[in-house]
Parts: sequence; structure tokens; C-alpha cells
Amino acid sequence: MRLRTFNAHDMPTAMKMVRDALGDNAIILSTETKQGSGITLTAAVEMHDDPVKPNGKPHTAAPVAPNANHLAFEIQNVLRFHNVPEHFVSKIVHKATDKEFVSLSALHHISANRDEKPLVRLVLEKVLSNYFNYKPLSSGDEPLRIILVGPPGIGKTLTVAKIATKLAMEKRRFAVFTTDNQRAGGVEQLQAFTDILELPLFVTPNQTEMASQIKALPKDSDIIIDTAGCNPYDSKEMLALKKLVAQSGVEPIMVLPAGGDASETIDIVEAFSDFSIKRLLITRADTTRRFGSILSAAAAHKLAFCNISTSSSIVNSLEPMDGNVLAQMLLRYQLQSQ
Repeated sequence: MRLRTFNAHDMPTAMKMVRDALGDNAIILSTETKQGSGITLTAAVEMHDDPVKPNGKPHTAAPVAPNANHLAFEIQNVLRFHNVPEHFVSKIVHKATDKEFVSLSALHHISANRDEKPLVRLVLEKVLSNYFNYKPLSSGDEPLRIILVGPPGIGKTLTVAKIATKLAMEKRRFAVFTTDNQRAGGVEQLQAFTDILELPLFVTPNQTEMASQIKALPKDSDIIIDTAGCNPYDSKEMLALKKLVAQSGVEPIMVLPAGGDASETIDIVEAFSDFSIKRLLITRADTTRRFGSILSAAAAHKLAFCNISTSSSIVNSLEPMDGNVLAQMLLRYQLQSQ
């Protein structure tokens, strides 16, 4: 194995130095950022000598399963395509051990004719399952009682309609609330869906009235609450929403769109850190190729993924999240290009 250390003023320059010196098969072993001195990056690459026959011709090697370093490099490349910050790339990849990489590779190699999933997808699924937590919205024995929060224009109202449609199809008893009575058309948009489902829509002008309406419902009722988009950097809007969430007595679910800048998305979730949010619901997955922002936000704030919206259709378009679904979304660009 060939090992080298590189120094550069930023990560893109350091990565170019690695590729120029060691090639595309290089593995990033560590990164260090020092204030005023840029990036220090340590990388390695496997060195292979081709065995030579006596007549001077190289042996034709039998196909072998990729080793752990090669698989780790492949997963790193997938995450980098999605603009996941480098420190999270390292943490996510190293959540799976070399032994797990080798075992998955060997099992896939001996059963390649029967296993429809590419090896990279199997390994990525394992890595993502190990690193992230998943807790999908459930419509089981316990009532589903949630309030959706997030910045403006991210699809919260449409998400409420999707959840309500699913509950209606399961013939569950539930109620839909909205506090979005300031935005033009906010109530009307949700009213159109609840009218189709023949459900009343509770429009609540303040947290006191909402708490009273919730208290009047049967205890086993599911509750879905839509809120107006909140500017995470407006302290007055955030304080009002925080009081509303606290008064509702139900679980706040963070809603964020796929795509966008990773650092900005992390900052938005940070602004909601006082809301005791534990789960993240993703919208606009169907119109996005890169998912680094949501991976970074979940990693930075230890949020569990619950569901992901993969279509603008109201029916059957809010999938429960797990490592398999997330791996499929991250590799979608590769599948489309094949």
C-alpha cells in the first residue's frame, strides 16, 4: 500500500492533488483542518504487481471480489457526488468495519447470479443503516399525533394531505388541523383535500383554541397539524411557533426539502433545536439529484429519518425511510445513467 500526505488551502484542491498523485482508487484515511494552514489530508492506494509467466506474458487473473478499501472508496465517491461534507463522509464510511465490507463482498460474489442488487448498493445500504436512525410514521395501535414544522415553501401542506389520505384509506379516526391562516390560499389548499376525504378541517387562530379542540377529540384519534412556514432566522416567528408546538402536546416533525446547501440546511435545523425535534421528513425527493444536505442535517443533529416524499401524487407517495430506501435514492443518478 502506498501512503501519502497532502497539504492544500481547501478540500477541492487537496482532492485534486490526491487524484493526480495516486489515481481514482485512492482511499482517504484522514483529514485535518488547521486554522490558517488549510487542509492536511492523508490518502493511500493499493499497489498490485502483475505476476508474469516465464514467457513474459502476464497471468490472466480470475475475477475476485472487490476488497474493503475499494468498496470504501466507492461509497466515498457516492457521498461526495451528493456534496456531503468531507468530515461526514469519513464518519459515515467508517461506521461499517472492514470485516463487514469483506463479508458482503464475498457473499455477493458467490451469489452474484441470484442477487439482483449491485454490490455497491448492498454496501451503501449497510453503511447507511449503521450510521443513521430510522423511525417511520406509524399508524399502528398507538395514535399518530404530529405537528409539521419547517421553513416556508417546502411542502408541509401537501405532506399533511398525503398523511391524511393514507389514514383515510386505512379507515382510521383522525383530525386535521391547520394554523396556516395568514398565507394566501393556505387554508383553501388543505380544505380542498379534506373536502374530498369528507373530513372537517380545524382552523385554529391561536394555540389556546387548538389545545381546546384537541382536548375535545377522542383519546384514540390520530392528529395531524399543519403550520405556516416559519423563517428560522426571525425570532418572533420562531417564538410563536415554539409556543404553538408546546401547547399542542404532540410530537413536532421537521420537514425539509432534498437538495440545497448542506451548511445552510444544518443551520436551519439548528434554529429549531429548542423544539425537541427527533425526526426528519423529506420532501421533493423526486425533483432532486443530490441529497447531501439532508444527510448532513440528520448527521449533525442526530435526527432519525421517518418518511420521504417521492412524488407530487397524493396517493402512495410518502415512503417510510430505511437504509435500503436511502441507498436507492443516493444511487438513483447512477441507475438513470445506465
